[in-house]
Amino acid sequence: MEERKPMNLIDSALRFVTGFTIPTLLLRRRVHFPGKRGRETLAEHIVQLLYFAEFFVKKLELPYDLHKIREYILAHDMAEPATQYAKANGFDICRFHASPDLIRHKKELEAKALQTQRRQFPELEGLVVAAKRYDTQVDAECRFVKAIDALVPILNIMLDNGRTHRIDHITLKMWRADREWRIRLDEHIWRIKNPAAETAGYASSHA
Repeated sequence: MEERKPMNLIDSALRFVTGFTIPTLLLRRRVHFPGKRGRETLAEHIVQLLYFAEFFVKKLELPYDLHKIREYILAHDMAEPATQYAKANGFDICRFHASPDLIRHKKELEAKALQTQRRQFPELEGLVVAAKRYDTQVDAECRFVKAIDALVPILNIMLDNGRTHRIDHITLKMWRADREWRIRLDEHIWRIKNPAAETAGYASSHA
């Protein structure tokens, strides 16, 4: 019986880059930040959350598991580039622009996309499990990531002097109404949010 040859690693790497990392690099979000001509991509959002979490967990000496936090950050939006909506439009699903019907089916679309990723890349099973746990708010690390995921885009928009407001008509008040409940999930991040909103120029001019 002929011995089965191992899968060519370069083929595996190219398949993963093409099917997973490039869609993550390209997917656009409804956020602008200083120095960026176009819109924030999902990859930029993930990198910013990773650094933000590392900095504030250490700065505030929080009793959180950083490994678990990093895993949640990598997992929390991993399904978005694989949704049919993202493939067709190049954007994530933004509740400020999507139809009510699309918002109602957002979780369903992402669940299907996650299962597709699970079949295509079984090596990411740990992240798939983390993505499902993320939605349950099951532990302090999950709630911390949900809080910074809600806060950081608001900080970017404020620092960018309201370009998102001018282009997409998404005001700071709209962002707050949509996201403050998530920022409140972590008391430490909630303490950061209030002074930031009061001192940023965008808060007073576009609230």
